[in-house]
Amino acid sequence: MISNYFSFIDIFSAILWYGILSVIVNRQSKNITNEELKPYYVTNFNVKVVYGLAFTIIYLTILGGGDTKAYWDGAAVLNKLFFKSPGLYLDAISSAPTNENRLIHFNSETGFPPGWIYREAQGWFISQITSVVSIFTFRSYFATVIIFAYFVSRATWKIFELVTRLNLHTIRIAAWCMLYVPSVGFWCTGISKDTVIFVSILNILYYVLDILILKNKIRLKHIIGIFFFVFLITQIRSFALAATFAPLLAAFGTRLTNKYSSNLFAKFSFRIVFLGVGTFGFLMFFSSSVVAELAQEAAVVQGDFKNNLTYTGKKYDIGVVDGTPAGMIRAFPISVFYGVYKPFIYEALSPTLILNGIESLILVVMTLNFFFVGNVLKKIKRVRSNEFLIFAFVFTLLIGFMAGYTSVLYGVLVRIRAPLLPFLFLIFTTKPEEIKQPEENLLTEKV
Repeated sequence: MISNYFSFIDIFSAILWYGILSVIVNRQSKNITNEELKPYYVTNFNVKVVYGLAFTIIYLTILGGGDTKAYWDGAAVLNKLFFKSPGLYLDAISSAPTNENRLIHFNSETGFPPGWIYREAQGWFISQITSVVSIFTFRSYFATVIIFAYFVSRATWKIFELVTRLNLHTIRIAAWCMLYVPSVGFWCTGISKDTVIFVSILNILYYVLDILILKNKIRLKHIIGIFFFVFLITQIRSFALAATFAPLLAAFGTRLTNKYSSNLFAKFSFRIVFLGVGTFGFLMFFSSSVVAELAQEAAVVQGDFKNNLTYTGKKYDIGVVDGTPAGMIRAFPISVFYGVYKPFIYEALSPTLILNGIESLILVVMTLNFFFVGNVLKKIKRVRSNEFLIFAFVFTLLIGFMAGYTSVLYGVLVRIRAPLLPFLFLIFTTKPEEIKQPEENLLTEKV
């Protein structure tokens, strides 16, 4: 019953938590010394809350629930188990989801988690994470979503802060690219795998680049943060881990090349070495067990979606289902194209895809503008010589490939590819020259 999610306790807890987090966000914003940046901090949080609630309500009332409701139903059952027996709860979230454990941990009093969520380790992990948050929200669906949205706002702000320090964009452009992309807000703020993956990627990026680019000392928070978010990604979508660290390696190579730019021999030596290492790594990556598992999963999913009429929604076919390394390399260009630019506007005439269709149209226009308006060679040089933009470029290619190759349904594609959009927009809006901004634009560590 939908009414079960709109109870008095649910709404009251949501209002209470929004109030608590609003106070926290407003206090944090006061630590920002630059008045031009300060309003973005509060607005970013509110925008994420709106998108998170919109995602939840649309799926709950119009689309019949979907996986986000199933994750919550699993979390609610775990919540009941916690208050019945904390010991059994801890055992349930640390044990493998088997039929035997299902009968040990759950009964008619606690209820049973949705079968398909419990059988899928990745989906059940989302329910486990959500159940921890639900303990503090009095099992309020919407309050839990608001807390998820807060963590997304914190993660996106960290990268927005980093971008402003690099002087690659004006503050306004950086904010629109990093904080306000509509489809990213819609798909990556509710209770979903995509939200946890997005937050994890951004935090790993922040902790690594805080050392690599901002040259801060390695602290315990960096080590703990990186290990924690790596753990989250490996439990949900392990390919995203390779798609995060490979671009960071490329960024590190750019850092070394820039460091020795005055020494032509060292500069070209580093470039040759990293080109060779990159090529070797690319070939080894497509021969690895990670990609082999991805190819096998993609073949099964593609065959299932093509032949099973119970799956609804717009489908596409990249024309390649060869799971060999050579076949995947051949599929790489078309997969990236689909992962980045699809669905086109005429393929996205539905409530959940229309934002993506509009964004795809904007991306096509921005791509043409990047290559045919202004000095494209200077733009490419700017991207090639900046660690952050190199990360953004390689990350876009890998996430685009993953989304295009595996999804088959546009509804799945737009969710997997969402994390790449802010970085792609940042690339396309980069100016050949440095944007001069005053030093007070930098934020304090207290935020």
